[in-house]
Amino acid sequence: METLFAHTYLLLFGKLSVGGLLTLAVPTFHKMERGFYKSSAAIYLGSAVIMALGDSYLWWSGTAAGVISPTATVVWLGFTALFIGYFVTLFVELPFLRARLFPITVFVGLLALALTGWQYAPASAGILTGIPYVVVPLAGALALGGAASGMLLGHWYLIDLELDLDPLLRMYTFCKTTLRAEIVIVAVSATVLWGTDALVPQGAFEAAFGAQAILVLARVAAWTLGLVLMVLIAKTLEIPQTMAATGLFYIHATTIAVGEIVGHWLLFRTGIPL
Repeated sequence: METLFAHTYLLLFGKLSVGGLLTLAVPTFHKMERGFYKSSAAIYLGSAVIMALGDSYLWWSGTAAGVISPTATVVWLGFTALFIGYFVTLFVELPFLRARLFPITVFVGLLALALTGWQYAPASAGILTGIPYVVVPLAGALALGGAASGMLLGHWYLIDLELDLDPLLRMYTFCKTTLRAEIVIVAVSATVLWGTDALVPQGAFEAAFGAQAILVLARVAAWTLGLVLMVLIAKTLEIPQTMAATGLFYIHATTIAVGEIVGHWLLFRTGIPL
């Protein structure tokens, strides 16, 4: 059980690495200085390395039998290797290679995240009924990656004073859309699992709305605060005041990260992907 609990924390780095990498495609590449992609990708690559090495350690140590999938671990290592290759192309003029490595790396990262989510599905879950355990982590990765990239992009306006508002507006739209999508996906997934309670551990929903109710409230509170912050960010961008928006993105990124951790606690304690 200790290994599974540790893995729920480790999963946050996996989400950040995959979601963060994907969000690098939100701003138009040729409108941004290469430095933004280098610095942001370095952070997300570091998260990928932590996830891959952490998963590998839990697997090879023998303490994760029945918890860590060897297939997922290998895919995480492959994702990290591809990510390193993409990162290198940001420092050289190889647009042909960079343009092809990026989508491949993103796809492998999404696959690694999906396989990791599947590990938490009960043995009784089939391919279709295990979908909630796959789509919820993917939705969380996009919401977390968007929030982190919004914060990082906001700082770039201190460096490039001539940068127009379009990249930040595009990132804001992405953040708002993915946050709303995550809320809907989690709600639908929980409803589906509640209707087929044989697919979750016995007493899971009783625990979620009983002993673990405080965590459910915390998850909802994080989403609510995130939605409020999206409204505030929109108002600051109408002024426009990019530094105020960046400060709000700081709070938003922290809020989403805390919400994801709470969701992982609920997954560990109840077996429900929330």
